[in-house]
Amino acid sequence: MTLREVPALTIIVLLGLGVRAKAQAPCAEVLRLRNAASEAWKYAMSAPASQRCEALAQASVATEATLNYADNNRQSCNISDRLLNEVDGYHRQAVQARDNVCAGRPLRSYPPDIIRR
Repeated sequence: MTLREVPALTIIVLLGLGVRAKAQAPCAEVLRLRNAASEAWKYAMSAPASQRCEALAQASVATEATLNYADNNRQSCNISDRLLNEVDGYHRQAVQARDNVCAGRPLRSYPPDIIRR
């Protein structure tokens, strides 16, 4: 079977699929980074207290990588402002948790009604 025997429509469809696959490649990286950040966060939350600071540091780096990649590829991956704000929020939470735990403070601040004066 030669190339001349393949209908033109088949060639166009195959070329179109190739272009679409290339266009989705950056978006797959966003998903991979998000999944890696999620796994890093899960590990940090279950890590022993002696390892939690380092685990949260790794989680904050992973969320920062996700945020940077999503921000740099927001047009090509059609990332909405809402989604980008959510990723930014996750990064801020990871940084705050890292800073608190590594400084010997509780993971999250206590609400004002719990603190007695």
